[in-house]
Amino acid sequence: MFLRLTALFLFSLFLSAPASAGDMTYNAEITVDVTAENASVAREKAMTAANRQAYTTVAKRVTTAEGVRRLNELNDAQILNFIKEVSIISEKASNVRYLATLNVAINERILKTYMQENDIPFVISSMANVLIIPTFREFKTDTPMLWEAGNLWRKAWEQNPRNLGSVKFFSIPANGSNYAALDAEKALSLNGAALDKIAFINNTKDIYVADAVYNGIEGLNIIIYSYRDGSEESISVQGDRSPQLFVNAINQISDHIYNKIKKQNVVDRQNKSEITVLYSYAYLKDWLMLEKQLKEIDYISKISTAAVGSGKVQFKIDYIGGFDKLQEALRNKYYNLKNAGDFYIIEKI
Repeated sequence: MFLRLTALFLFSLFLSAPASAGDMTYNAEITVDVTAENASVAREKAMTAANRQAYTTVAKRVTTAEGVRRLNELNDAQILNFIKEVSIISEKASNVRYLATLNVAINERILKTYMQENDIPFVISSMANVLIIPTFREFKTDTPMLWEAGNLWRKAWEQNPRNLGSVKFFSIPANGSNYAALDAEKALSLNGAALDKIAFINNTKDIYVADAVYNGIEGLNIIIYSYRDGSEESISVQGDRSPQLFVNAINQISDHIYNKIKKQNVVDRQNKSEITVLYSYAYLKDWLMLEKQLKEIDYISKISTAAVGSGKVQFKIDYIGGFDKLQEALRNKYYNLKNAGDFYIIEKI
């Protein structure tokens, strides 16, 4: 039988109380280099510029492109209200110049409150491995290439993998398992059997086939096929035929997919739910670790402990958005929720 909350448990809560969820999300390392009539003015202008850069950097992590635009409508004096702390990593100054690298922390509570009051969408950052299958041909009438040495598009992806926030973009590795499972024809037809196998081999749910063709002598035309939802989108990238053209195309496509993922992760903050959870542990440190990891999940707004004892703890989770997103976030931390009727059991995977 559960014991009611005890002084021992209150002490454990004190020990385990972590910083607010997603601390690093609301911090930005900024470099500024400003010249003015004297060092004092240069430093003041640099700090103002650093505040806006940090504010914008954080905004890009937690909202959509439209949300960032709206947040940036605030003036410098208004942005100052969102600054929690500025730490100097390094600095140099002359009579007229100020150069520094700063860590700027944005006040999470104030930013979230402002966004909610002004109906600015809030995006939960979630980890994703996005697999790109780059097919290529010089002319539209050519046979598309995937593994061939002439596939400059795949080589560019191999040499320029990209991370945006918690999203990792990578090209399909040229190994035996992938060779055997897939060719250009199967990729472009979104062959289910082949791509399901590719998803399993490469540990990803997100697969995009990016079919690139030269656009005359200036640029690339690229069609992006999403295996998850079957969507098809066209993107044109301008530039001379050079390695930089492919790098620009990689940046443009990954930006596009990243913004698409962010839109999918917009949280309906009006959709609030509560579940009762039971957790069995061998050692108190196991519960303390679980509690810490739960508080790092942005979907979770509150954890309320009801009872603890005999190696078990019962608590309530208040969360926003859908249950599937909560479950996915937990699985990313190697925990799983099992429905037990009136409550859920949480277990280590």
